[in-house]
Amino acid sequence: MKNIRNPLIFVVEDNPVYNSLITGALKANKFKQVHSFNSTEDCLAKISLQPDIVVLNYAYSGFTGLDLMRKVRETYPNIAFIFLSGQNDVETAVRIIKLGATDYIVKGEKAPERLIRAIESIQTMEKRENVRQGLKKGTIYVFIILLVVVAAIIILALSTNIFGF
Repeated sequence: MKNIRNPLIFVVEDNPVYNSLITGALKANKFKQVHSFNSTEDCLAKISLQPDIVVLNYAYSGFTGLDLMRKVRETYPNIAFIFLSGQNDVETAVRIIKLGATDYIVKGEKAPERLIRAIESIQTMEKRENVRQGLKKGTIYVFIILLVVVAAIIILALSTNIFGF
């Protein structure tokens, strides 16, 4: 995720009322970079903006949400996908998660709240990954510095003949 604090979120929802509901809920809950689309094709046309998260429905006529995820992942593998679907089918949800979706939320009264928690969870995971990567880099730098110091001590010792060689 490029921007952990203020992620770019694409909402793809063909129902204009539900699209407004989700987009409004996200904007009301600190997410300011939210773009909404009425179709997967419209979203795909703007995917070069490289959103951090795409919220989409599973079933559309023609190009499905799953088709969109697969296509986008070919070029942008780090985009997180959250499916927000009316299909309350466990097998479908499990299959979508196994194929790489971050979450699958069933539409309903609590869906906007669950979506916000899912996005916050992605942010938390990204923060942890950034810390882990920072610690890994820090450890490598410390190791390199120690090697340089040891090498300098050995060179200094050899050049001043401290060890009697």
